Amino acid sequence: MEITEALAIELTKNLLINGQDEKPIYFEEGEITGGAMVILSDKRLLVFNRVEVEHARLMIGEKK
Repeated sequence: MEITEALAIELTKNLLINGQDEKPIYFEEGEITGGAMVILSDKRLLVFNRVEVEHARLMIGEKK
């Protein structure tokens, strides 16, 4: 499944610095692993595994 902006925000919401814009600069799905890569507004690169992505999908109520 495709990584949406809402999913990228859910993945990164607990990793933001106070006052930081929650909208990521860039996000992409790891086609082979099922994980995701997100670049935050402060240029930090975060990589999430398949389990973290699936948990975030459940949290935002995304259907398969």
